Amino acid sequence: MLPVVLAACGSAPAPAAPSSPAPPKPSAAPTSPKVPDREPHTLVLNATGSGDITTIKYSLDGVEKQTGAVKLPWRESLTVAADGKPHQWTLEIDYSGTGQGGIDMFAVFDGKPFGSTHGGSAGTPGTHVSGSASVGGAVNG
Repeated sequence: MLPVVLAACGSAPAPAAPSSPAPPKPSAAPTSPKVPDREPHTLVLNATGSGDITTIKYSLDGVEKQTGAVKLPWRESLTVAADGKPHQWTLEIDYSGTGQGGIDMFAVFDGKPFGSTHGGSAGTPGTHVSGSASVGGAVNG
């Protein structure tokens, strides 16, 4: 019988290649950065002068408000949507009294003068006078 000699030739097995890091898990659907809302605008209606105010009516976009008798000076601040659209406004004052008086009405939009008018009456002492004045326009929101 012949002896059998087995010999293994070769080298040790190569070490396993280092594994690459796992790909990141997909997150929720990508979102675009939120655009901040535009700040609303401010429209301030004003009335100054002398005289007896019996009624003030004002409106913004057709929504009308009314006050009774007020003392001057008078002002009302309105918020106008920042939507790029035109917004209509009006201011009307009714006045009455005796003698002379004058009323200035004006608007200020975002700090800048915007529209004005003057209403007045001239009478002799003891004469009853009455009238009205109005101003209006449109601003872009």
